[in-house]
Amino acid sequence: MIQFEELKLSLEELEPDIKDLKEALGLEAMKKEIGEIKKLVIGFMEELCDSSKKNLDTVMPGYTHLQRAQPVTFGHYMMAYANMMKRDVIRLDNCLEGMDDMPLGSGALASTTYPIDRDFVREQLGFARVTDNSLDGVSDRDYCVELCSALSILMMHLSRFSEEIIAWCSWEFKFVELDDAFSTGSSIMPQKKNPDIAELARGKSGRLIGDLTGLLATLKGLPTAYARDLQEDKEAVFDQVDTLEVLLPAFTGMVRTMHFDGDRLEEEAPTGFALATDIAEWLVKNGVPFRHAHELSGACVKLAEGRGQELWDLTDNDFIETFAAFLPADKAPGVREVLSSHGSVDSRNGKGGTAYGRVREQIADAKAEVEELKLFPASTSDGSAYKAPGTF
Repeated sequence: MIQFEELKLSLEELEPDIKDLKEALGLEAMKKEIGEIKKLVIGFMEELCDSSKKNLDTVMPGYTHLQRAQPVTFGHYMMAYANMMKRDVIRLDNCLEGMDDMPLGSGALASTTYPIDRDFVREQLGFARVTDNSLDGVSDRDYCVELCSALSILMMHLSRFSEEIIAWCSWEFKFVELDDAFSTGSSIMPQKKNPDIAELARGKSGRLIGDLTGLLATLKGLPTAYARDLQEDKEAVFDQVDTLEVLLPAFTGMVRTMHFDGDRLEEEAPTGFALATDIAEWLVKNGVPFRHAHELSGACVKLAEGRGQELWDLTDNDFIETFAAFLPADKAPGVREVLSSHGSVDSRNGKGGTAYGRVREQIADAKAEVEELKLFPASTSDGSAYKAPGTF
């Protein structure tokens, strides 16, 4: 009978078999696919950082509930999505960690009577650990669920961005115009320019979320150990990986070639009473309790709205009368100092805020993080962990 130590020394002859086993397990292939998606996400994150830097000073409307809320900068808006992409890459790294447990040696469910060295096999196949329980080892599909979850969240982020792009390029907004290469006309209406890539991304997000939901629904009713149902894990994972490897380059190209109408963004930024919060905060800084400042700012909005005006159209006397119970007449007109969209965004100087310096800080931090995130996708395997005697 061949001793195990002798088997170790003959591994050079078994190298082709080890390679075949690696391929059968799919570990290297899956790591490669995850690495490819990471590269694409990082590339998109870099594009968002570049777009943010180019449009750092462009002020635009910010929305909550799709209602005008406060002015923000376009650079700040792009960095919001860059941060989402960063979290998506981190989740993909966590997936790689979660799939690094080797189940070989678990047998059908109860391990084996043969005197195998699972750690030795693990080293040859490039796993970080062996599974701790044979029953769990043959039935665990957490790594598939985690990958489908990470990719579904990534797709959800792309869908959210798509929804905004679709709105922005509509006639009602007219904030952006898509390049002809990433849009199509209508088969019947000559004036149309349809946001195809954004709509396809939004639509495909539903299917990828369905892949995750379907996989969870399959697993939730299974008893412990293997069942034929588990072969359904392949379709969900393959569909998600294939979809994103096609979609991400197209989505990145669409964002890279979008034209933003800076003049319109600037024009619309302060409208819709978007500076009302600045009035309330100015009042608080001048000693008015916020509960009253909120009401006074609302009174200014009501007065301007009734006249068909914006807040900056109100007269000094309007502010004097509105604030009379809380501020002296000579001080009330000073509120005009905050009735500027550029002043509004640059005054929000807390970390993560819209101030120009803070957005520059966000871009610099994100670019540094991109370089760190690139390290794994750029790495390559040096082959089997086993090295024949005398070769190292």
